[in-house]
Amino acid sequence: MKANEIISTRTGGFGGSDAAMFYKIGTKGIEALSNSDKKRIRIAKGIDPYVPVAPTLAMQQGHKFEDWYEEQPFAPIGAEREMYWNRGISRKFATFFHADFATDFEIWELKCVQDTNLDKVYATYKYQLQWQMMVSNLESVWLVICDSTKSFEDGVKYPVRIEQDEEMEVILFNGVMALDAAWDTLDLTLSEEWEESDLLPFEQVAAIELQKKLYAIKAMEDEAAELKARLHDTMQANGVRSIKSEYYTITFIPESETRTLDKSALKKAHPEINLADFDKVSAKKSYITVKLK
Repeated sequence: MKANEIISTRTGGFGGSDAAMFYKIGTKGIEALSNSDKKRIRIAKGIDPYVPVAPTLAMQQGHKFEDWYEEQPFAPIGAEREMYWNRGISRKFATFFHADFATDFEIWELKCVQDTNLDKVYATYKYQLQWQMMVSNLESVWLVICDSTKSFEDGVKYPVRIEQDEEMEVILFNGVMALDAAWDTLDLTLSEEWEESDLLPFEQVAAIELQKKLYAIKAMEDEAAELKARLHDTMQANGVRSIKSEYYTITFIPESETRTLDKSALKKAHPEINLADFDKVSAKKSYITVKLK
């Protein structure tokens, strides 16, 4: 799919990756929209620009799987890759999806995942798959799963026909119509405080991975502090100033005093001085802090 086509569809409507949002609206109402949902709608309305997401390793693997599958003798005959489907359900926005492979009668959706249990894969992608049936008006969608821990030749599974869930399609349809009705008056103000659930899936992965690494760093820092204390006591007891090796130098720093300006004492002794006149202002880049619990 070309970059300009991605931008035009993301800013003009909603695709299969947005199906879970419409299911939530269809079951819980517009009031259930999260910050990430509102952000997505703001992009669709053209309020915020669409910023392309850097492809993750999982996304790259998925594209490679599609490339490989296309060249296989068992690939769907006559199917078009990245076929674009667009159905005018809403008056306010487009409802579409891009099929991995499709003909006018059938759709093949490819997923390269670590856990190839069919029930788990369907549970993850059920809204997207039912969205495809709703938008295309087709009842034949095939799911092709590949084990991402193996080669494509060893990991690919036989296609599984996904059954149409009419109840879910009704909920998705109702979600589309509810957003259509609220489109012009919807409050899309974003909260300054987000929950992890407000993040997009790949952003949630980044947050969770960051948390894991920070816990690992903290554990190593605690171990390093204990080792430093042990070496400190050894060097102090033996009058050692430094320990050297090919890979490190450990230096013993004896007790000392530091001197800083006591602004409170200065202000008390010389109230006529405006300490703000002597402030040094330096620009600082934005950054984030993370507190582990």
